[in-house]
Amino acid sequence: MPETENKLLVVDDQPDLCEFISEAARAMGFDTFAVSDPQAFRHAVEEFQPTVVVLDLQMPGVDGIELLRYLGERGSKAHVLVASGMDQRVLATAQQLGRSQGLNMLGALQKPILLEDLESTLRRCLRGESPLTLETLRAALERHEIEVYYQPKATRVAPGRWVIEGVEALARWHHPALGPISPVRFVSLAEKHGLIRSLTEQVIEVALRQCCAWEADGLQLSVAINLSPQLLNDLSFPDQVARMAAQIGADARRIVFEVTESAAMFDPGTTMDVLTRMRVKNFGLSIDDFGTGYSSLKQLYLMPFSELKIDTSFVRDIFAHDDARTMVETMVLLAHKLGLTACAEGVETQEILDFLDSVGCDRAQGYFIGRPMPGDRLGEEVRRWNAQHADASRSSQTSDSSHGS
Repeated sequence: MPETENKLLVVDDQPDLCEFISEAARAMGFDTFAVSDPQAFRHAVEEFQPTVVVLDLQMPGVDGIELLRYLGERGSKAHVLVASGMDQRVLATAQQLGRSQGLNMLGALQKPILLEDLESTLRRCLRGESPLTLETLRAALERHEIEVYYQPKATRVAPGRWVIEGVEALARWHHPALGPISPVRFVSLAEKHGLIRSLTEQVIEVALRQCCAWEADGLQLSVAINLSPQLLNDLSFPDQVARMAAQIGADARRIVFEVTESAAMFDPGTTMDVLTRMRVKNFGLSIDDFGTGYSSLKQLYLMPFSELKIDTSFVRDIFAHDDARTMVETMVLLAHKLGLTACAEGVETQEILDFLDSVGCDRAQGYFIGRPMPGDRLGEEVRRWNAQHADASRSSQTSDSSHGS
């Protein structure tokens, strides 16, 4: 791949966060470089010459304001994005200080950083993004270039114990010439030009075969697959999916289709027909991004969902805003009252997982549980997580018994 005009430098003392930002940026076409100390940062600014700088405000030995001053003194033309766990007032002030230094401030993101927020912010300063044409996408589908990655989902099997029993299938595309292409780009192109069914069917087929492979390896995992709103208007789709599962030998009860709240409400009559037939054929149904759309609660309770996914925007703010905490707790209760499983997205820390445990949330998904990965790597990660949590559970039980004796 030719050298890109997009170069991102991230400075943070948290290796996991550096990796997260770098991975997301590379998927968008950036060259990336990560450092954790001020000396390495100054050297990288000179040698790497970034077009985008992502910096933390709080690091041992130096703070982000000093680094902003350094960039200003060097006359840096890079876009600067501040990332911090500090409150919004501090972030706003930091941005103002950066502007006063003559810097091109891109904005500020509060930790834990959401992938969609990071991608949306970085996209604003992406230079010379490689053209993506309909012909390129059509050729990729014909060659089966679209890969499927899987993000683990943990289930609360007992108070304080979370076991990975499912995954979400996510489409990924690394073009041999254009490099990594964001799903935001190729999914929207597929929807615009009538290729979304072909794309979705390829993802479903790969995911069904992977589900069977895991089962043969002793892993019984459910697989969630996202459905485009366009497919909810296709009355033939339920039969097609059922045929695919039967031909591959996959258990329909292990497959869950995720539908966004807004998509479900676009054409409620046809959608209810399609979704009900999916349930009749034993597939699970999850309402995704709940709380962010403009839905009718009456329509929602009439539709045959089996799971309610609480949107990341609520989960990430549970320790910053009392209202967000109340909303998450209320949505868990609503799901249970409607006989649905509650799943929280955007779980990035142990503290968030502990809160979800305390309110009885059934499932959790996010980078703290696991990142998207190829199917052949997932088994090892699932076994490692589940073994650790089984050990933790046994240790807790042993401790409780010893206290009681």
